[in-house]
Amino acid sequence: MCDTIFASSKAGGAWFGKNSDRHPDESQALKLLPSSAPSASTRIGAVEFARPDRGLAMALSKPSWMRGGEMGLNAAGVAIGNEAVFAKEAADKGGPLGMDILRAALSASASAAEARDFLCAFIEEHGQGGNGAYRGSLVYSNSFIVADSAEAYVVETAGRRWAWRSAEGVATISNAYSIEDDFKRLDALTRKQIAPVNERMACVDEEEAGRVGAKGSWRAWVESRFHLRFTRGEVRAARTAAMLRSALPIAGVDAFLAVLRDHGEGRPGAAGMKAPCLHEAGFPVRSSTTASLAVRWFDAGSPARALLWFTGTSYPCLSLYAPVLLADGAFVPLWTAYDYDEASEKACAFWKERRDLLRKLGGARRSAEPGFVAAREGFQSRLETVAARAATAPADPAMLVSVRAEVDAIMESWRDFLESLRNPVA
Repeated sequence: MCDTIFASSKAGGAWFGKNSDRHPDESQALKLLPSSAPSASTRIGAVEFARPDRGLAMALSKPSWMRGGEMGLNAAGVAIGNEAVFAKEAADKGGPLGMDILRAALSASASAAEARDFLCAFIEEHGQGGNGAYRGSLVYSNSFIVADSAEAYVVETAGRRWAWRSAEGVATISNAYSIEDDFKRLDALTRKQIAPVNERMACVDEEEAGRVGAKGSWRAWVESRFHLRFTRGEVRAARTAAMLRSALPIAGVDAFLAVLRDHGEGRPGAAGMKAPCLHEAGFPVRSSTTASLAVRWFDAGSPARALLWFTGTSYPCLSLYAPVLLADGAFVPLWTAYDYDEASEKACAFWKERRDLLRKLGGARRSAEPGFVAAREGFQSRLETVAARAATAPADPAMLVSVRAEVDAIMESWRDFLESLRNPVA
């Protein structure tokens, strides 16, 4: 299962993040996908969607076996993360995967509002579903947080139905529906059923809330409560929201990453599905956090300027987040030793090698050791300081050369530190 989070404030700016919880053996890598020629329509699998595709470049966190991604950021500064949700109305077993829809929305959308409308229109017209499992079968609907430097939205879907609301301050979603009667818009069918128009207010603009005679709960209308006992989505969403609110305004990346690295109460790893940093837990679906990503926007201007932070590994609590700079519509990887090419398997090989090492080091138990935590935070703080230099002067070639060399050195030192834990000096 997964968690997607968003936080913004005047003092701390806007932040987006997601933990991708998948099968523990399913590798996931960050890919930097170049721009493509714009087209009049967008293709998603076998579906031709009559909405223009801008062909935007993107950074996409991508499970090894699928074309789509769990989360990503495009060249216009739009970020999207998705969650599996389970509705009374079953998703289509042969429908398009939510991850494929996410990739298409990133390619087509120059703003969060455009991405929101793309997701809603596509799902209402063409549906969703497919087998989203690495092993076995898992068919579900999707919820999303879509965000850019200026605004964010929660989009929830159920089969071909959808609802959305604006996200301000703090917004978190997990594997549970969260929109009650606070929706801003609904698909046409659901609106007739839970938000009928008050005909006595016919003189009022259709967009006005006063046109609605009585508003029912979207969540109560669509959600399968049976699945919540397994996903624990309500519990995780409440915990991540509370942590974000207590951290506002978020001054640095460590405070935001602490939410993604959280193990809940008690012994690390023991909370299972109740905490966002997941270690081989869950029934009936085996799951662990196989990738994590965070985005910080530096201003609400255009073109977007942001730092993307990604693990490229399982277990956020045991990982460093490496930086990728987005400036002037281009992605600049600051860690050059990682392989970002979509066609390459090197990043997935790195994922497996690092996953195996982290298991040998004790997994979640290691993250409870004060010495390990202090070292990890020290390395992460150094990365943040170095990456901030590039973000403030992205057009300076000499600066970028220097920053890349320093980031590579920090990441290599982190690898050596991990190896020293496996082979301690007597």
